[in-house]
Amino acid sequence: MPNIRAGKTSAAFKMKKSAGSATDIVMMFFFIMSMVVVLLAFYKCIGLMRVREDVSQVSRKYTLIAETEGYLSPENIRKLTDELTMLGLTNIDLGGTSVTEAGYGNIVMVMIKGKVDGLYDIRLERASTAKY
Repeated sequence: MPNIRAGKTSAAFKMKKSAGSATDIVMMFFFIMSMVVVLLAFYKCIGLMRVREDVSQVSRKYTLIAETEGYLSPENIRKLTDELTMLGLTNIDLGGTSVTEAGYGNIVMVMIKGKVDGLYDIRLERASTAKY
């Protein structure tokens, strides 16, 4: 065993410095930056999927109301629009949604179109049978 305290070491224990390279640091920097970009894109996609799922749940709720009443009343249309706005939708279009009585056994529709963050389109259509 070498006597390290005395400052005497054998040649086997001496470590040599390796020559550093700027390209190693640059490559590490590019790798870290690319991972940050991938994570940010993933985060954005997850947020869009969450909004889409929330809109789907709201549309399901109002489809059940339309089934029960045979249509969506102006009050329910206003509530639906308010809920969609709270979820972050803009340019909301409910064209095609059943707003007049469909009659027992006929089809009622809830159609939602809008934009999330002003860029991404969401379009959702639900149909059911009136059961009032």
